Amino acid sequence: MFRLFFFLGGFLGLHIAGAQNLVINPSFEEHQRCPNNFSTNSKEFNLPGWHSANSGTPDYYHQCSWGDCDVPFNWAGESNAHSGLAYAGLYVWNRPNNKPRSYREYIQGELSAPLKKDKRYRLEFYFKLASYSVYSVDRIGMLLTDTAIVNKDDKAITVIPTLSVIREEPISKSGWDQAVMEYRAKGGEKYITIGNFFDNLTTQFTQLESRKGKSPMLNGSAYFYIDDVSVVPLDPEEIPAPLVWTDGQEVKPDETYVLKNIQFEFDRYKLLPVSFPELDKLVSILSQKPDWKAELNGHTDDVGSDEYNLELSQNRARSVGEYLRSKGIDASRIITNGFGKQRPLIESKDEAARTLNRRVEVRFVK
Repeated sequence: MFRLFFFLGGFLGLHIAGAQNLVINPSFEEHQRCPNNFSTNSKEFNLPGWHSANSGTPDYYHQCSWGDCDVPFNWAGESNAHSGLAYAGLYVWNRPNNKPRSYREYIQGELSAPLKKDKRYRLEFYFKLASYSVYSVDRIGMLLTDTAIVNKDDKAITVIPTLSVIREEPISKSGWDQAVMEYRAKGGEKYITIGNFFDNLTTQFTQLESRKGKSPMLNGSAYFYIDDVSVVPLDPEEIPAPLVWTDGQEVKPDETYVLKNIQFEFDRYKLLPVSFPELDKLVSILSQKPDWKAELNGHTDDVGSDEYNLELSQNRARSVGEYLRSKGIDASRIITNGFGKQRPLIESKDEAARTLNRRVEVRFVK
């Protein structure tokens, strides 16, 4: 079941220059083929980024058409696009006959990225009453959901839209009109749907007598063109500060870092408390990068047998891994290895070199 995000708002005159529009194909310019007729099946409205949300049949208009779906002259009226060469069209109301059947058409698009919780966005689309539409209504809207709406019937989707345009009188403006609002995201909204989300009993309508007979299919309906849909972030993109190691070095995946001041009991693998501040830094990095794993590699000096040093290095790496697990890092993200005295940092046998060679290293793996 899709989750809804309710937010009613007014109109804003804000323009965000250069901001990224999350709507794919926002002005319907991209298409697989030029339209030659109005849709008779919901699957016929299939543009990059757009489809029908129910079994209703929205229409596509483009200047490349030579048929009933041309721009500016088409079966529903005469209109240039708000911008570019194309727009969509849909029924938002029909006159009831024997019963108040609320036939509706909706266009639905998937955003290029889900909305981020508590971030502000500018929602906008342009709409226009088709010039052959004999009726007009007082409302239209945009709905945001986290999953796609797939209704098998052609009835009204009766939910409160996120962006709701409701006028005191039915919309009769001859030019393009704007629906716009500022919206604070709940988080995860990924789909936009445009249409009339109220049934015939709720929708107010009016008849425009002068338009009768221009298009028989519109004698009992209200039909709108739609263009230039946008969902634009208003808050500046947060660039996270680079992760740095205790020595100020930037932390990057697939590079090896020596854990400083990691100390164990003499000739054993039990961690001493002086090691904890450095290990807590490691915990912090893994918490900030949940998609990273930590490969822990233990090393010893050259004193003792190969077998003894190999086992000691393995146990010391495991002890560091156990500390990470005790701080909430999942075991699946921790890899431990022991190399004994096989990989010294310094090829020398003095005590200073041996101190440096006794170490645990970490390599972050994505």
